[in-house]
Amino acid sequence: MKNARHSRAIGLLLGGGGAILFSLKGIVMKLAFAEGGNVEQMMALRMGIALPFFLAIGLWSQARSPRQTTRRTLIFAALLGMLSYYVCTWLDFTGLQYISVQLERLILFLYPTFTALFAWLFLRDRMSWGHAGALLLSYLGVGVLALQEFGYPGSNVALGVGLVFLSALLFAAYVTAAKPVISQLGSLLFTSIAMSAAAICILLHFAVGAASGGAPLTSPALWYLGAMLAIPCTVLPSFMISEAIGRVGPGLTSAMGGIAPLATALFAVIVLSEPFGWPHAVALALTTIGVLLLSRSRDVVRP
Repeated sequence: MKNARHSRAIGLLLGGGGAILFSLKGIVMKLAFAEGGNVEQMMALRMGIALPFFLAIGLWSQARSPRQTTRRTLIFAALLGMLSYYVCTWLDFTGLQYISVQLERLILFLYPTFTALFAWLFLRDRMSWGHAGALLLSYLGVGVLALQEFGYPGSNVALGVGLVFLSALLFAAYVTAAKPVISQLGSLLFTSIAMSAAAICILLHFAVGAASGGAPLTSPALWYLGAMLAIPCTVLPSFMISEAIGRVGPGLTSAMGGIAPLATALFAVIVLSEPFGWPHAVALALTTIGVLLLSRSRDVVRP
């Protein structure tokens, strides 16, 4: 029992920390847009820099793993990586061009709802009243800030919202489907395969000319921002999230992502000078309380 509690605590920390690091990619992307970079360029830099790390860790993990892996499992892991880190990322980054970082993160925060529903329907996870109440409280905060953001003038806001919403929905499907595959492969090998497959797709996408019209890739600023996207915003959190899913399941891992809007809002204000008023403060308070209640509850969703 003690070991189980210890493993659960580590899973919660990994899930929360990984969510925060992943959430910072929106900040970096906004800085890249300001430097003249576009979506395809930054995706290519991000995954091109990250790919050697994933290949090295994957080979090391495969050599040390006693698990027997099938070709079908490896292919499925690769397909999941393409869905999440290629398709979902492209939708998210493209939508981010039309909306603020805070609104983007709030929409992505909706994915735990989809994940919990998928886990309940397909993985037979239990949906407790404590878990549901904590999520509802968190989403009340999200709603307050979402209404504030929708009141800002801007073009193509609906397009941006739609693209990011679709990204969140597909990412929820990825988190749910990844659970049994991670159990078979282990989090290190699964993440390496998934991210490597996505990286190859993204580099091919870039190679066929999808990045035309952006700033030259000789720009030191774009390379620096690409490295930021690759290491602290991709390599580290991807392994953290996968390990968290393996330890505490998709429902609770998703719920711990509720801390990400807090970090995003703070960095958006500090780095990007996005506005911050009483609706933002109320939203952050409600979201924080919801996440704390969830993390302390004994009746949370379990795999």
